[in-house]
Amino acid sequence: MKRTDSNNRPMTMRSSKLTILTALVTGLGAGACDFLDPTGVNNPTVTEETFLGTPNAAASWTRGVERQLAATINQVIIGTEVVSDNVFNNRTLYSKVFDIPRIDNSDFDVLNIQESIHRLRQMADQGLTVVVPADEAATDQTRAQLHFYRGFGHLLSAELFVALPGEPEGAPLDPATHFDLAVQDFEQARTLSSDADFDAAALLAIARAEYGAGDRTAAVAAAQQVKSATPSLLRMVEYDNVDGPGNSMQNAIYDSGQDEFQPLPRLDFLFPKYYSETAADESPIALLKGEEAFLILAEAALATGDVAGARQELKELIDIVEARPTAMIDDRGQQRGRQGGTWIFPDDAAVQVAASPTATPRSGLVLTRSGDRVEIPIVSGTSVSDQMLDDADTHDEMLYLLYLMRQEIFVVEGRRMTDLGIRLPTALDEALTNPNVDEGMAALTARIPSFIPLNYGLDSFTYEDGDLLAVIANDMNAVLVANQSSPAVLPFH
Repeated sequence: MKRTDSNNRPMTMRSSKLTILTALVTGLGAGACDFLDPTGVNNPTVTEETFLGTPNAAASWTRGVERQLAATINQVIIGTEVVSDNVFNNRTLYSKVFDIPRIDNSDFDVLNIQESIHRLRQMADQGLTVVVPADEAATDQTRAQLHFYRGFGHLLSAELFVALPGEPEGAPLDPATHFDLAVQDFEQARTLSSDADFDAAALLAIARAEYGAGDRTAAVAAAQQVKSATPSLLRMVEYDNVDGPGNSMQNAIYDSGQDEFQPLPRLDFLFPKYYSETAADESPIALLKGEEAFLILAEAALATGDVAGARQELKELIDIVEARPTAMIDDRGQQRGRQGGTWIFPDDAAVQVAASPTATPRSGLVLTRSGDRVEIPIVSGTSVSDQMLDDADTHDEMLYLLYLMRQEIFVVEGRRMTDLGIRLPTALDEALTNPNVDEGMAALTARIPSFIPLNYGLDSFTYEDGDLLAVIANDMNAVLVANQSSPAVLPFH
């Protein structure tokens, strides 16, 4: 993965608050000044003092934090999707070891993800502790947004890493602590905001954090409120082809035309989730969506043995998914690895896919892209039907379908690695620059559960060009169900 940070120094938590603020007001890269300068004039010589003295500095700063959120989501999705079984990096532009998966603390991609999360959290913190106090015009809604962004930094830290510092020169905090800090910020965001849609998004973020922390009661309470009031909630991260950042995953699965990332064959029908009609188009990415509330409620029901209740939640979820928009996409340039890729992937609707060597093959999971435009879900999609849910009689059968739906609904949104129980290590650079982080700490070792197949086993399948059957080597949803008692996965079990 190419380094996108314009600073040479790693963004570890040793960096002081003053350094962060100064670096940000002097530019975060191309287009940054448009977000940080309220006049809209590019001025790379603006200083901290002059910035804090400009009208509406807090609002301008918040737009800069929003831009950093987009950059952070880029880093997270590109890295974690390759680690997962969702996509295989079929060429050389991005990490070639995450697919194994091999995750070292010295890996540049680990550092990139960590840097981007640190920067998001610290920018939001700077807004709250330095910029807002200096701006008499700062509104409660601006404060709410900054709390939300800081909370999201903690949420990503909790979901993706074994441990990460939560402040400059801080000791690594475990996921439970980051989840708690995230909830505190999201709750404060709700208290300050008068925007109903924003409030609902913060509430869903609380449900997601409580789910990750394994607090079933709190997660269900928040999820039920979201389901009742805003079941189709959708909060997106916007991207910009001119000022940046652009949608990196869109480039990897569509724009590059080089077959960069290829989906697991049974996920083919969901790609490309991000696409463009013109060179200026950049697809948004879902940050939070109402589907999560239904999934939380269904999993909570299963955790108490209520299979019928889970079935009903998932049937209602299918209705939400089916109401989401689709797009007719010209994907004729997609050759599924036939343009010099490492592996060849199925590209014909006649191909059936078996989720494992013992699974029954299914049709309708692979699309023919060489002729007419193909219809693709661009928010959420699933192959699970009401009939499949009716046919699932046992707890484990329903749990399998639930995790299949989670995978399909959140595909290329950076969620699957966490569901698989994999966590990134604290980057080695942190130990080299932060006096409270030692190279011998457990935080510097990735967590890859013993049930995760190595040697590209997450992505492997059997298929020869022209075959009418693709057989996936490992059905990871079945593996998750079989290992549901592991503390690494399934928070409610």
